[in-house]
Amino acid sequence: MSKPTAISLFSGLGGIDIGLHRAGVETLVTVDNDEYAAESLRANSSLYDIGIAGSDGGYDWEVIEDDIHAISSEDVIEAAGTDNIDLVVGGPPCQTFSRSNEGNREGTDAARGMLYEEYARLLRALEPKAFIFENVRGLASANEGEDFEIIKKEFENSDYTLNDEVLNAADFGVPQTRKRLFVVGFRGDSKPYFPEPTHVEAKNTLTGKSSWITAEKALDDFDLDADLTADEGYVNAVGGKYGYLLKDVPPGGNYQHFSERKYDPEKGEYIERSEDELDEKVFDWRSRHYNYLLKQDPKRPTWTLQASPGTYVGPFHWRSRRYSFLEEMRLMDIPVDYEIRGPPREVQRQIGNAVPPGLAEGIANGILEQLGIESENERADPARTSIRTDGGSIVPTIDGTVEVDSEYSPWRYAEATMQELEDGQTVTITGQGSRVAQVIDVAELVRRQFDRDVSISLSESVFKDCETSKSDRLSVLEAEIAP
Repeated sequence: MSKPTAISLFSGLGGIDIGLHRAGVETLVTVDNDEYAAESLRANSSLYDIGIAGSDGGYDWEVIEDDIHAISSEDVIEAAGTDNIDLVVGGPPCQTFSRSNEGNREGTDAARGMLYEEYARLLRALEPKAFIFENVRGLASANEGEDFEIIKKEFENSDYTLNDEVLNAADFGVPQTRKRLFVVGFRGDSKPYFPEPTHVEAKNTLTGKSSWITAEKALDDFDLDADLTADEGYVNAVGGKYGYLLKDVPPGGNYQHFSERKYDPEKGEYIERSEDELDEKVFDWRSRHYNYLLKQDPKRPTWTLQASPGTYVGPFHWRSRRYSFLEEMRLMDIPVDYEIRGPPREVQRQIGNAVPPGLAEGIANGILEQLGIESENERADPARTSIRTDGGSIVPTIDGTVEVDSEYSPWRYAEATMQELEDGQTVTITGQGSRVAQVIDVAELVRRQFDRDVSISLSESVFKDCETSKSDRLSVLEAEIAP
């Protein structure tokens, strides 16, 4: 049986397409103008011999890296090798509609806000049976809802019947309370419907559905630094003026723990400080955004992961550090053997902008069922071979030591580390402050993808610029990895 087919526009790292793959839909072509996203898409496709897996990548999509204004339907059909397309999926860049951009939500008045027209242009030319359009939930309220009505009218004029809804990824088994707006359209007069949630909050378990997946459960196998941080976490793995405070923020709390109130984990709320405790006040009550120094409560799904978080923007791990990229991928439901290309800031941006595959999978399954399209569900993520160690790493290893910085992704450092391990050498990986999480990433990649058992030991030291200032005491993590 041939698989249902899809064309992906504004693909990013491919979150929707991973979900389609699980639902048994083959994405034939992915399209993105961002060089790092395009590199990520190529690194995971068997059609390109790049990345840690080379031509053993788990997906089979062609990648078009170009401005969508310059891409014709003929270009897409030629890359796909067919004009028989079941689905068109994707969501244009969303910053002009985002609630986090309040005060500067230009909506369709901005050039990026007009990219939906290019989506509609290709939709009309390709004439798929259905489409999935995704965006931030702020789109529904931009310009008092007028922008959303304009966009929907464009799709309706393309001969599609629509339905739209804001969906929470946690309701579909993703360990993150991430809400996104979806528009689904069927060609013709049949109106689509959205699938029923598979998960609910624990307090609503009388429905018979599974409870939301907690961050703790999702990350139960990410335990490399669990013993090291058993006593409330790192000294200061954030840095800056206020990073040292994170260690003393209770899980579930934020900067407000250091206001005239403090967070009580047992009550799950903030309570007034006594007069004797007011000397611990650093901030005024509600003087920052809620995710400022926000520490994850492990007993609930993580809050929304950001594409470009500032120094103090959480959620932070309950071990008092940033989540590692692999942990963020798990919390986003992206396979942890999927490679994301680019320097760390670009890896973070791609993860934060992605659509959780589990959410896309649920929508795709509902569409296929309504349209009567049979598919072979492939819920298990594709198997991945070990990281190649014969391609020559671009990361220098000096005297068996690799210092993690802002230039390379963890995948590149893991590549260098495993080449040394292949030669029987012990490697030391170090990183300080915000790079602590990437040291964890490198060690995790080696542990998961090296073809032999390795010994990994972690230790924390504290770099001190000044003996009198807590803000100058910065955590340094060292991972010694031996074959």
